[in-house]
Amino acid sequence: MQNDNEKFKNEFKKRLYRWVLRLIKFIGKLPKDVTCEVIGKQLMRSGASILANYIEATASSSKKEFINFFTYCLKSANESKVWLVLLRDTNKRD
Repeated sequence: MQNDNEKFKNEFKKRLYRWVLRLIKFIGKLPKDVTCEVIGKQLMRSGASILANYIEATASSSKKEFINFFTYCLKSANESKVWLVLLRDTNKRD
């Protein structure tokens, strides 16, 4: 039986995975113009990076390494937020 900490970690990883799947679908529905193509690629890189860096963090061999990878997750999340806000403010989303 898993303890609460392990349950949280597994659920968090699942949530990040679902985020990336939703992001892929969202980007696929963006209008096919230059602006959306550029922002979509940036958003895909930063958004998927959140999950990838979290997976690396959980496999880290030290607390310092974990913190470094988790920090990259947060930075990628902040970058993704910027791209999403730009799409919203330019009325480029569905």
